[in-house]
Amino acid sequence: MSELDLDGPLWRFALEFYALPSVAEACLTLQDEAQVDVIQLLAAIYAVLILEQPLSAEDVAELGRQTTEWRAATVLPLREIRRVLKPPRDGFPEERRRLREKVKAAELLAEQIQLAMAEQWLDGRVAKLGPPAPEVFALFLKDDTAGQPRNERAISTAVSALGIAMDVIIRNRSNAEPLDGQ
Repeated sequence: MSELDLDGPLWRFALEFYALPSVAEACLTLQDEAQVDVIQLLAAIYAVLILEQPLSAEDVAELGRQTTEWRAATVLPLREIRRVLKPPRDGFPEERRRLREKVKAAELLAEQIQLAMAEQWLDGRVAKLGPPAPEVFALFLKDDTAGQPRNERAISTAVSALGIAMDVIIRNRSNAEPLDGQ
């Protein structure tokens, strides 16, 4: 396997998309309420918007297989440590804050690596005709939370916010000047 491009087009897209209004909150809601792997979801959105090659159900499953081990071994444990360090506790608040910031930076790097893995997989896949974006979202929202309650209203609101953000990207691309100035 070749070296990963940590600052590749998918990473730059993810930063741009995540910075749009309501996207960060929507992604965190889907992560917490529906156990969505936001990195995989961003890769799927990138495939729709930038590559214009929506992922099929088989593609989503394969993307999961390509990144699940990394996510389970790095992203999720770092996220858990960061969350444990968040609430204020007695003793050592400055040290706890500094450690939390370092863990947060490591978690972000782990997510950046996962995005680069996803991009490498996207670059090597044979594109097939996939479903429209709303159906791609549904592939990530399977209810496999093992009886844990889900806030369906929050999930629906988050999906709507992502749809609006995707429309913003589409409008911005259609209003952009062609690269050659014509």
